[in-house]
Amino acid sequence: MSSALSRGARARPLCAIATTGLATSVGYAYITEWRTEQAENDRRSQQLPRQYERSSIENFWAGRPITVASRVMSIAHETLPLLYAYVRDFKLSPALGQIIGIPSDDPADLQKVHAAKLREALTRLGPAFVKVGQQLSIRPDLMPPLVLTELQKLCDNVQPVPEDIAMEVLKEDLGFETDAEVKVAFDDMKLVASASLGQVYKAKIKSTGQEVAIKVQRPDMQRKVSLDLFLLNKYGELMDSLCNIFTEQIPYHVNFIDCFSRGSYSELDYEKEALNQKQFKKEFQKRKCKVHVPNVFDRFSARRVITTEWVDGVKLADAPVGQIRSLIPVGVELFLTQLLDMGKFHADPHPGNLYVTRDGMLCLLDFGLCAEVDERSRHAMTTAIVHLLQGDFDTLIAKDAKKLGFLPEHLDTTEIKPVLTKILTQGLLESGSSMQSRKRKLMEISSELNEVFFKYPFSVPPFFALVTRGLGLLEGIALSGDPDFDIFNASYPYARKRAVEIFGYTGLRKLRRQVTNIGA
Repeated sequence: MSSALSRGARARPLCAIATTGLATSVGYAYITEWRTEQAENDRRSQQLPRQYERSSIENFWAGRPITVASRVMSIAHETLPLLYAYVRDFKLSPALGQIIGIPSDDPADLQKVHAAKLREALTRLGPAFVKVGQQLSIRPDLMPPLVLTELQKLCDNVQPVPEDIAMEVLKEDLGFETDAEVKVAFDDMKLVASASLGQVYKAKIKSTGQEVAIKVQRPDMQRKVSLDLFLLNKYGELMDSLCNIFTEQIPYHVNFIDCFSRGSYSELDYEKEALNQKQFKKEFQKRKCKVHVPNVFDRFSARRVITTEWVDGVKLADAPVGQIRSLIPVGVELFLTQLLDMGKFHADPHPGNLYVTRDGMLCLLDFGLCAEVDERSRHAMTTAIVHLLQGDFDTLIAKDAKKLGFLPEHLDTTEIKPVLTKILTQGLLESGSSMQSRKRKLMEISSELNEVFFKYPFSVPPFFALVTRGLGLLEGIALSGDPDFDIFNASYPYARKRAVEIFGYTGLRKLRRQVTNIGA
């Protein structure tokens, strides 16, 4: 046996070296992870932090290389077959059918099958991927109707964990010893929704008879979410390294992803969510915003459990088209109030979090994913929106883009102005709301986009990771009620009003141009 191995190694030395190196690496990885787990059992290893700290999360997963590699393989195992099936059924088969004269399968039937498989794969991959599905579920400009219908199940119809496991989490966090104590506190408790991070029960507080919604976090979410964020940050580091080598771009992927990761990780702390919810309710009331935010019951809330006032109503996305159209301006103004005035905004307005109450008022739920914007950036965004829609690209590029962090302060923008002006005009203002129009416009300016990203020191501010997510979700819901909805024109009235509040009418006139009627 040994002599045969020796002959094989001499005959194929490179193969033997590679095999030995791989075996050594795998063995070392297993030993590293075993030592880490032993240390964790002895409470001597790095623990995951309650608040987001990238270095702590990196240290935690650096000692678990086998778990990390297994996660990468599981992602590949789920996504690669989906990608292959899509190319086969929607690209290769129709092309081959045309060549040899064989009719292809009904596209609608194929879409149903692929949509169901996509939803199932995203569910198996966990919270981070369910979030991606939720964002796609309200983008009629990106996805066919059959796919949208399937993906919308990810908003509140994810496979729930068994009730006994959820009740253990509830008892542990609320300090109940037995199931009997839970029944003393709550009556008529029943599961009504299940999402990516937790599941929601409707119940009555026995002592008051008040109907409440109790959200209970799924077990082991901290490990699952932190692992995906760890991999996402590694992807950001890779992209920044490639940008440094091949482009003049200022590296921004790590900071951009880090901001998104901080917001996503904070969703795991329901005590912080409760504080957010109470703060937003107070700020909305102060500004007389036409929105309802449910009350929080602190007595029955903890790190993994949050209890709030029950709201009767329907999802905004499921409301009649006329009602969606009437409430979307309220939603846009609400988002801009948070972004440009309050400085803290709800970054997760997907269909499961936007409701219409029985009396027709917009209701905002789930304040886990929120982000902050400093005063300088708020002012810069306000003037940027006004300049963009007035067509004042000189000031937008020379001043606003620098204040927001898209371009360095010292950069001479003379050379980049014509390129950015074309992108902003054709890619944003003239692109329309339909996906076909956007694709056509982006193809027309593809060379300009490449020039900006490869030739100039262009970067994306970190907080824009959550701004674009929030605006994208809101725009998607609006498009379901109004196919011609334009997020930029819809933003102008409030941005102008906010600019007047900040700078006054005299200051606004100094924003290079007199305000014009955008609809004219």
